Amino acid sequence: MRLNQFASITKKMAIAAFGAFLLLFLPVHLGINLCLLRDDGGHWFRLASHFMGTNYIVKVFEIVLIGSVLLHIIIGILLTIQNLLARPVRYKVSHKSKTHFMSRYMIYTGGLVGVFLIIHFVNFYFVKINLVEGKYTAKLEQVQKAFGEKLNRLQAHEIDEAEQEVLMAQYHALTNVPQEKIDKYHVNLINLTKDEVEVYCGKDYKAQPDFYAMSKDLFSNKYYSLIYILSFIILGLHLMHAINSLAQTFGLSHKKYNSTIEFVAIAYAIIVPLGFALIPIIIYYFS
Repeated sequence: MRLNQFASITKKMAIAAFGAFLLLFLPVHLGINLCLLRDDGGHWFRLASHFMGTNYIVKVFEIVLIGSVLLHIIIGILLTIQNLLARPVRYKVSHKSKTHFMSRYMIYTGGLVGVFLIIHFVNFYFVKINLVEGKYTAKLEQVQKAFGEKLNRLQAHEIDEAEQEVLMAQYHALTNVPQEKIDKYHVNLINLTKDEVEVYCGKDYKAQPDFYAMSKDLFSNKYYSLIYILSFIILGLHLMHAINSLAQTFGLSHKKYNSTIEFVAIAYAIIVPLGFALIPIIIYYFS
């Protein structure tokens, strides 16, 4: 019995710890997403995405984040199953409980948020790890530098006839890039398909996903935008209880602080999801 209680407490501490980590990440993610609303052609958003995708510290953080999400979900499911097995027959007499009213729906709201995360991963993260094709961006300076190196090899007669033809085709492509494929500040080639990356940059160029172009395309779809907004409403409901539960798990609940914790939980559960939900609304109706 004591061992079971210890295991249950350990699971609750673990799910609270992973949840706390995710609570810290969400405002950072929101701050980056709000760059989508800037009237700069995606310059800030692409800079942030490039940093997040290439910085080694962030890459380690990304692995920890994905692990936290998966463990949070798995432990949540295990705790729900454990609670059901501990009480196979529901009470016949209803009784009042001091438990937060959202606690009984956490597995459902968490499950729905999990479904949205799968969609989100397919649309973005799977593009990053080359499991799904998306849109891509390339730095013009890097492309031109690589092209110049190939020209030097051509002048030194170090490339064969087939490579010469490819190089000439790339030259014609780079001198006739459509305006919509170049960003506002003429720094990046943008909104490229995989075939276009090969045409403009060459076969060996490793382009970065153009998350700005992909986000704009998705938020221009009213059905995706609706799913996105509903998902963050559900997330808000999930967070409202999660923050209260986290405080209780870490022993922060006290009559002196409970009202403050409740206020912080409600404020966070409204402000952060609302910030995310407003982005597709503004893009769809005003962009």
